[in-house]
Amino acid sequence: MSIPTHSWLQLLTILVMTTLASLSQANVSVPSAQKQQAWSFSGPLNIDPLNISGLVVTQQFTALASDEGQSIELFTFQQTEQKKWKSLATVPLSQKDDELDIEALAWQAPYLYAIGSHGVKRKKLKAGLSQKQNEKRLETVVREPARHQLFRIKLDDQLKVMETHSLSLDSILQQEDILKPFSKLPSKENGIDIEALAIDEKGRLLVGFRGPVLRGNTLPVLRLKLNKREFAVKKHKLLYLHTDNGGGLRGMSETENGFLILSGPVGNQSMPYQVALWSGENALKGKDQPSGAVKTLCHLPTSAGKPEGIQFISQSHKLIEFMIVQDGLPNGQPTLFSCPSR
Repeated sequence: MSIPTHSWLQLLTILVMTTLASLSQANVSVPSAQKQQAWSFSGPLNIDPLNISGLVVTQQFTALASDEGQSIELFTFQQTEQKKWKSLATVPLSQKDDELDIEALAWQAPYLYAIGSHGVKRKKLKAGLSQKQNEKRLETVVREPARHQLFRIKLDDQLKVMETHSLSLDSILQQEDILKPFSKLPSKENGIDIEALAIDEKGRLLVGFRGPVLRGNTLPVLRLKLNKREFAVKKHKLLYLHTDNGGGLRGMSETENGFLILSGPVGNQSMPYQVALWSGENALKGKDQPSGAVKTLCHLPTSAGKPEGIQFISQSHKLIEFMIVQDGLPNGQPTLFSCPSR
């Protein structure tokens, strides 16, 4: 007896969805928050408190970034009955009223790095407009140069700003044949969207992309070697990694033996936020792919916010502890989580 084509398609669809669901749940545990509000603040933030997009925690200070506005904020630890951060300074990155879209931070003494998304955007549709008017909005793709910057802020021993320099990665993105076609696509449509930043053991910057996500759930990471005397890129190389959930990179942080990577939706689709451990090696699939270069650790619990920043805290033979801040939650709601270190 023959089975109608549409039945075969239904069976195939069910099989694919079941397989994907099982893969997404396999060997993945949900971390539990060690403390519901691991850190709080002694006063109101001087940056947009509902759009926290990145953080760095060091022994001397903490820095928070917002993807709205032109500043980052530095905090010192205030020892009270409850752990609190006390505002130390607000660091303006522009004297203009431009939207910098700062998405990530990284620290290597004496430099604090901050990076913008380097993405373009398409105008949103509005229910109060006609279809023709909304079609015109869809035709409009906007490039804002202020968002296309990598900043280097030099701090002294007292955490005062000594100097600030910036450069754009646009020319480098155009030199990479794989990334170049995505530079004209809006960031939420799988175009260029930088949201992660870290520094390797050789002092090279690792720039992670929320988009594009390439075929085979392949995520690009741009490695930058900087000139020692001036703030300029000396060499660059694309690395690749893969995640189980098919999401883009939302955050990255150095660990004792690699990098924690936070991945999640490229756009607004529903998908779990995942934390994995990456060795820092090029993990592109192939017969010479290094074994165990990327290890899935856990999914984050469902939240009303959007996890956008991750900071490694500590590691034992059983657990990796890290902090998450979230866009859409007051002050980013910095919360401590732990995952099995596997």
